Amino acid sequence: MKRKGERPLPVYLDTWSPAHPVAQSIARGTWWFDAWVGQKTTPYEKLSRLTGIPPNRLATISARDRVSLAELDALARAWSISAGDLRASVPPELVVP
Repeated sequence: MKRKGERPLPVYLDTWSPAHPVAQSIARGTWWFDAWVGQKTTPYEKLSRLTGIPPNRLATISARDRVSLAELDALARAWSISAGDLRASVPPELVVP
């Protein structure tokens, strides 16, 4: 919660690594998208607002559909991670130009 006159806290980029909680969740069998949604605690409605991706499209990504580079860029901005780091967490065969 932000109070009047208070400066916003800086937001640092998340860094992908094998030790990242999302990487560990994916290694245990969680789908990459669901792992990020769970880690960043972003409901679909808020994620849709932040990214411009409709909620029904987010649901299809969660249902293991392919994802475009534009969608990855939008998700990366919403989750404060570089697009390259986010792409590293996605199976390469699912990324389409």
